[in-house]
Amino acid sequence: MTVQIRRAELDQMRTLLERHSAVAVIGPPGMGGEEMLATLEADADGPVIRVPIGQAEDARPYAGLEIIFSALRALEPKSFGSVLLDSRLRMDSGEDTTAVLNIADEVTRRIGSLDLEHTTLAIVPDADAMDRSSQLVLGHLLRRIAGSRLRFAVSTGELSPSSLLAGVPSVALKRASDRQMTALADRLTGGRIAAGVAATVVRTASGRPSALHGMIERLPRNQMEGDQALDLPLRVGSDAAGMVKAAMGGLSEGAEGLLSLMSLAPLSPRPAVLVNSHDSLEWFAELESRGLVERDGAYSRCSQELIRAIRHGQSNADSRLSGHMLLARRCEGIYPELQHWHRSFFEATDETPLTLIDDARRLVEQGMVWAGAEFAERAMALGPDTEGASSLLNDLAERLIDRGQISFALRYLDYAARSGSVKDSLRARALRIWAEFLSHQSVPLRLRNQWSRSEVAEAPMEVAHLQVIIGLCHALRRETAEAQELLETARSLGAHFDKQSRELSVFLGILLECGRGLDGRAIEAFQNLDATDEAAPISLLLLSLGLMLTENYDSALATLDCLDDGEGRGEAWDVQSLCMRAEIAIRRGDIGLAIALIDRCASAIDVEQAIRRDRLLLLRCWSLLAQGRASDAEGVECELTAHAMASQNRSLLAELNALQGNYLLRVGLPAEAVRHLHRCEELASNELNPNIIRYEPDLIEALLAIGRREHAGMLVQVLHGKVEKAPSRWAALALERSRFLLLPTDDGLAAMGRLLGSWRPEDSQFEKGVTLLVMVRKLAESGATAAAAERSRLAVGVFREVGSELLAAAVRLEPTEPPAQPARNTLLDVLTPDEREVVGLVSEGLKNREIASQIFVSLRTVELRLTSVYRKLEVSSRTELIARLAREPELPVA
Repeated sequence: MTVQIRRAELDQMRTLLERHSAVAVIGPPGMGGEEMLATLEADADGPVIRVPIGQAEDARPYAGLEIIFSALRALEPKSFGSVLLDSRLRMDSGEDTTAVLNIADEVTRRIGSLDLEHTTLAIVPDADAMDRSSQLVLGHLLRRIAGSRLRFAVSTGELSPSSLLAGVPSVALKRASDRQMTALADRLTGGRIAAGVAATVVRTASGRPSALHGMIERLPRNQMEGDQALDLPLRVGSDAAGMVKAAMGGLSEGAEGLLSLMSLAPLSPRPAVLVNSHDSLEWFAELESRGLVERDGAYSRCSQELIRAIRHGQSNADSRLSGHMLLARRCEGIYPELQHWHRSFFEATDETPLTLIDDARRLVEQGMVWAGAEFAERAMALGPDTEGASSLLNDLAERLIDRGQISFALRYLDYAARSGSVKDSLRARALRIWAEFLSHQSVPLRLRNQWSRSEVAEAPMEVAHLQVIIGLCHALRRETAEAQELLETARSLGAHFDKQSRELSVFLGILLECGRGLDGRAIEAFQNLDATDEAAPISLLLLSLGLMLTENYDSALATLDCLDDGEGRGEAWDVQSLCMRAEIAIRRGDIGLAIALIDRCASAIDVEQAIRRDRLLLLRCWSLLAQGRASDAEGVECELTAHAMASQNRSLLAELNALQGNYLLRVGLPAEAVRHLHRCEELASNELNPNIIRYEPDLIEALLAIGRREHAGMLVQVLHGKVEKAPSRWAALALERSRFLLLPTDDGLAAMGRLLGSWRPEDSQFEKGVTLLVMVRKLAESGATAAAAERSRLAVGVFREVGSELLAAAVRLEPTEPPAQPARNTLLDVLTPDEREVVGLVSEGLKNREIASQIFVSLRTVELRLTSVYRKLEVSSRTELIARLAREPELPVA
């Protein structure tokens, strides 16, 4: 069963068996070790000997070893029949280390002398349950058995450096990730398990594949497929208690009773369960020290849902009922939500489901998401068709979406969509579209089928909101035309907008304007943020995105601060805010900060239903390429491509190709870069703002590098037209750099020098470094190697300052020397190229500070070069230098 999730570890075990003839699989119960041994047994080509080790095998020395030899006796009775009966090897104490090692050496010798016709596999589960002497002999044997046809595969709960089995080739099993466990649940059920149910099973299993399998086997089909509310805690397999035996073994009777009481609810108010009793406080401390319970403000809960499920299942119905009645009395008037919960088990009314759903909404708002979900499941079990439940379920789903719990949100939206109320049904539809966009970045393909004429007539406000939501999804996918059309359609029903829809339509319009390079309304909205009521999270996100696209970076970050400061915003907004901050850092050229922010996003990518996986993957890909880790980026690129294809997101593919093209260009592979950048150009053909994807300057530079000058010139004209229609400081600077690449060397260098001199403090320093690199290549082509080296050093400094170690390391500090020139005997031959450059600028009348600015060096460097010139030409001042140059330009120098 669990081999489906442990394929890599299973392959590793097979390799170790081939190489060393022995392998140990390490992992606590439930991690899949036993199933892996079973798979090795089933796949074995030759005989297999399974050695059963019981729980009492540590009672006396050599008991475990005797069982192993009893099993091996079937192979060759003479070799293993009397090993432990030999008086030379047995010692009366049974614990003498020398005697044990003598036995180990003898056993190893006899196994080495076996003449087996076929490779034989001996499987020893729970090897760490054997007595100490047996473990010592077995470990000695397994470390020396390489090359034998008798192979051992053992399992053990742990393998510390001090373990008697230490040094045995081993494979450690870690807890499976939520994504792996969700995929396993899907495979085990043939894809029939509902997303919310899968999330609950995965959470309860706590990374243990065997526990997950046991729960799925016990799930009724209608619950598994999401047609019926879940009975929580879930029922676990009969072997589940063994998975937590180490944590729960040896508890005092009072602690066990307290744990049973706490297992009755997802949350337990400590005052209610402890009632200031000294004994209860000691029992709670015992549970807390074992890691069985944890605190959350005034509440406590079982630290692992599996432990709660096991303890709940071990209690009988009468004890659970009496516990609910006791806690209902203790929570009355103090903890109303928990009072409602406990009363629902012995005194439920027609209003109880509505009360529990409302309690669930409040719990989710407070961040207690799983408790809220369990309250909702209890409500659905009591009365799924209660009148008025659909509106409350929509409210609950909206809060769950904010918290990033998409699977449960969709679960309750399914119930709400069945409502007879057109308004509730339309609201559920809008929330579902938004939730699926956050999770998969998908949008409805046939927009007009999302609402009917009768729905427009009966619920125009809800239809208008639905249209704005779909338009928002298209805008965030950068499908501007579709978003604009839907916004205008919604505005035709604008008289029916509620406050939420009106605000959302305004900020969606601002974002679309910013996409065209118009930032007037965005700046006005930002300035009015403090003067208005608190804006909705989505409004703040859209405003920040628009300000970023128009290069108002400080305002964009300040808007994100407002978003992050909001009470109870939820994880969904946290993830999107962090992604936005990373993209702002990229656009500002702060590479080191961007990489650090993206590293913080990394954990969100591994979640099965990650919020905005498209942005998370794209940023991760950018980070890996920015660090020069192209091989690591390949897996992310494949996942991103698959995600873009599944959601039919052309813009995402265009951005990926732009990243790849930029990386290839910067590492000196322009021909390969052109292929990716051309693909980006095809995919982004409808994007008229060059500041959105930013690929055109890279394509122009790559084309020139491979000699396609005419094509590059045509693209410069196209870029010029785009910049005129969508003004952008970044695009204007990039356009100038592209133009200079087409100029003759001398003209291009002069123009590029003027461009660098016009650089503002707020402009991207990274882009300045890129421009310096272009200048370096121009200088090297013209033979000015010293000047090229100087610009190289400047570029390296810029790249290191912004955290781009990849480009800093790639810059050539020593350009190739130009061909040797015929010897000339002139006044200036005695000077270095850098000194001649300074002398030339002095002769033009420039001051030292102006020279430093012109050639991009420090004032101190200019002064040092002039001092050297004065010494070599035997002059003492700038005036004398100019006079001598004018009088004797070709004066021979000794």
